[in-house]
Amino acid sequence: MPMKLLLGGSPCTHWSIARTKNRETEPEGLGWELFKNYLIALEKFKPDFFLYENNKSMAPAIRAQITRELGVEPILINSALVSAQSRQRLYWTNIPGVEQPEDLGILLRDILESGLPLEEKGYTLKANYANAGAVNGVCGQHFPAPMAAEPVRIGTIESNAKNADFDSQQYRVYSPEGKSVTLCGQGGGVWAKTGLYAVPANGKAYPVYEVKDSSIAIKGQQYPIRLADGLYIIRKLNVTECKRLQTVPEDYEFPVSNTQAYKMLGNGWTVDVIAHILSYYPGIRDAPMEVLSMYDGMSCGRLALNKLGARISHYYASEIDKYAIKTTLHNFPDTIQIGDAFQIREEGWELKR
Repeated sequence: MPMKLLLGGSPCTHWSIARTKNRETEPEGLGWELFKNYLIALEKFKPDFFLYENNKSMAPAIRAQITRELGVEPILINSALVSAQSRQRLYWTNIPGVEQPEDLGILLRDILESGLPLEEKGYTLKANYANAGAVNGVCGQHFPAPMAAEPVRIGTIESNAKNADFDSQQYRVYSPEGKSVTLCGQGGGVWAKTGLYAVPANGKAYPVYEVKDSSIAIKGQQYPIRLADGLYIIRKLNVTECKRLQTVPEDYEFPVSNTQAYKMLGNGWTVDVIAHILSYYPGIRDAPMEVLSMYDGMSCGRLALNKLGARISHYYASEIDKYAIKTTLHNFPDTIQIGDAFQIREEGWELKR
């Protein structure tokens, strides 16, 4: 008999603190109904082990009820430990003995396709990981072992020069000497809802902007900016760089537009965090595995299993986004798509092997 694994992370749109209107703060509403589909899958599929993920910013009442329903305490892991992205997520699993990943000390500059670190600086970041948003600084010491760097904001390109106080995420500028901010499902855009990054100009085929007297000219318009005078490439991250932030393998392909690729990566999992958790799965390489992935997206769970050398006999994916389905089938054509997660509530539901 194959081992069974249930994966899932129901959409966090209704629970996230980023939602400014009608945010759900109690275990009820559409967000909770989406989670209940996972509970029903747990009951009907009867896996040996399960893994459920969601946003750290959910209300305490929802977090407590999820914990009661699943019977295990969540594990908070920041993707910054294994990648160049600050991304705090909660993971509920009955896989025993899961500990925090080792801090690999990866910075944004390590995954960029263009741009070099400021050579004359020769410093590493000093940041308080335990207190997100705490003071960031530089020093000549080694990277602190128990710490993980946070994004380091160094400026803002204002969208409206007449309003010097205007501040929006998509116009904030960060240093490649820190982490990226968390990728989101609405990333991309003209600039990017996850911010811009200032890379010292090195002759690559990107526009080079001059910052002079706290002002920058972009497409003939002057914007105030809080950056030291100098030449910069100021741009959003490209799809390849976002793949690296989510530790998605380089050979993973997106047969869709960049807009859809950004969306999938923002909604997806950090593959190496999932691989780390699943590495504690007893005998994960010893027997064939049957996997049910709820809200599968671009199949980051399968990418993690592949990294671990798991033998997958059947991989069932519950997904409704046509671009995610297309992308998954392009990379894993043997995936068995089972459609809308709400179908699992139907009487007599079962997986067709």
